Amino acid sequence: MCLSLLFLSYILLKAPVERVEAASKIELESILSDMEASVLAFRDHIESLYTSRCDPAALAECSEGNYDDCSSVYPNAQCMDVRRLIDSACNNDGNNCNVLWDKSQSTVMIPAELADGPMGNPTDPQVIESICHSRLAEPFMVEKYNTNNAHRMYFGSTAGVFRIIPAHHSGECGSFDPRRRPWFVAASSGPKDVVLVIDVSGSMHKGRQMELAKEAASIIVETLSVADRFAIVTFSDKASMIGVEEGLIRATAENKEIMMEHIKSLTHKGGTNFYDAFKTAFDTIEQTVKDELTTGCNVAILFMTDGKISTGPGENETISLVNQRIENLKTNFNQATTIFTYSLGQEADNRVTKRLACETNGIWTPVDDLANDDLISAMSSYYKLFASGLGQGGDKNWSAWVDPYRFVLGGKMGTGVSAPVYDRSVSPPLFLGVAAVDMLIDDFEKALGANVSSTDVLENLVSRSTLRCPRIDLSQCELEALRSIGLGGESSKCGVCNDTEYASTVTTECPNQSDLPSNVWDNTDKRGMNYPDRACCVIGTTFSSSTCAANNMPTEAPSSASTQTALVVGVPILIVISLLAFSFILWKRKKSSKPDPIFHQSSSINDSVSVIAPPENLTPSAPPFNPAFSETEDA
Repeated sequence: MCLSLLFLSYILLKAPVERVEAASKIELESILSDMEASVLAFRDHIESLYTSRCDPAALAECSEGNYDDCSSVYPNAQCMDVRRLIDSACNNDGNNCNVLWDKSQSTVMIPAELADGPMGNPTDPQVIESICHSRLAEPFMVEKYNTNNAHRMYFGSTAGVFRIIPAHHSGECGSFDPRRRPWFVAASSGPKDVVLVIDVSGSMHKGRQMELAKEAASIIVETLSVADRFAIVTFSDKASMIGVEEGLIRATAENKEIMMEHIKSLTHKGGTNFYDAFKTAFDTIEQTVKDELTTGCNVAILFMTDGKISTGPGENETISLVNQRIENLKTNFNQATTIFTYSLGQEADNRVTKRLACETNGIWTPVDDLANDDLISAMSSYYKLFASGLGQGGDKNWSAWVDPYRFVLGGKMGTGVSAPVYDRSVSPPLFLGVAAVDMLIDDFEKALGANVSSTDVLENLVSRSTLRCPRIDLSQCELEALRSIGLGGESSKCGVCNDTEYASTVTTECPNQSDLPSNVWDNTDKRGMNYPDRACCVIGTTFSSSTCAANNMPTEAPSSASTQTALVVGVPILIVISLLAFSFILWKRKKSSKPDPIFHQSSSINDSVSVIAPPENLTPSAPPFNPAFSETEDA
């Protein structure tokens, strides 16, 4: 009888469900298009303000005109409605508490190493200019957010500044760097095939070379998005793939986590065979192309070493091999390949790695293990090159999506779209940062009036993000400019152009440097306070309360007698409820579709990563809504 009821329910509800599915997919497409239009409008607005960043009046207003994410009191703070979101650091059952936010202001976050001045102020002129530049966009952000508060807006600059609305406090101060986030790199580089080639020879034990290689590789992996594919090759006497047998894999959260574990376990021994390293890298790329698992877009090979060739063919043969294989990919598969070489450590042999880059139209960067160089900046050369290409001509309206991520509290899912921001008054356009908007899957459902599965959204996002391949079309002088603005400075140049031929590509400081504010923060009244004292509040109030820190109490285990009683009473009821629920789900849900072949290697969504609470050892796909929950984050 039960089976008959279930079958009848399926027959009666199948056709209406299919109509709802078709309508929902059309509406989903409309919402995603609206979000893309929104982020492009935000990008246009930020770009229009760039030339005004140095105005004396704007700099004067920037002085004590910004709210810090760890020390400022927000002027129009409210205790967040628990129906919108719950902060478990503040809210425990029955304590009537949540977290403060201010929908009329934006807040600014900068990495701890940039807050090197008095009271957490930055001293780097580019960082200060970036804060003041993005401040000019705050009225636009406030207006748009209060028109449609389903869309949060944020901007991350190449200097490491992050501004977001609504304003809220961070739990772990100074840990968030937008340049390490997939939404930032995805927008600035587009879909790409990335192969990391890591030297694990015996010489890597000197100084911090091996540690630097692991840190650098992890930074690159964590910034990849679901639209990318990647592989890791290690080499000493011979080269080999790690993690997989062959081919590039999709950069899902699951795959990235697995590969970062492999990176942690790398050890050093043997000689240094550059030739076999590059041969294996190109073999891997070509195999992926033949298997039709490539992005079909730009290829980046990131080559990290501390030394010179000690075994295998020499540097001339290696350079010849690289140029030949680059040409093969271009001619046979229409894929452009760029070589990025990194010399790790103060004692590294720079000559061969620099020559490799210069003679293959690549970029060389030295990374000093003793000078505590900014490793993020050192590894950024690859996405900055792609960003320069994205800023040209036909790619002006480029935007990128990141894979859906789960809000830990309530299990809510969300996603975001981002677009690169440029100074387009120079040629090639100068990359300034990334603008982004995001939205909860919950809000998708409210807008659609129907269930939207995360799988449906993910498939749509990957399709949109890989629909176009950004064009990289830089002249030799433009490429030389990109070399000169990296950590190597003048030493990274290959001598193909003089300074006057690419001067416009280099970031120019405000001419009136003396007008830059020494104090950018409106107030620092909460400086030094812990997160609950700064951010937790009693619902209905507008100020923080130290009594609201959540205490997670253990739940008492039921007795065996009560368990038996519950089973006797509950099983019949459960059967009835299950029948009703099954019928309801048939009417409500979207039919599960067969996964697209694009997900065969790993189609899992990042179910444990949250905008609010990135768990340990995983990388969030979007900025933290409340980084109080990012205390275990590696950033």
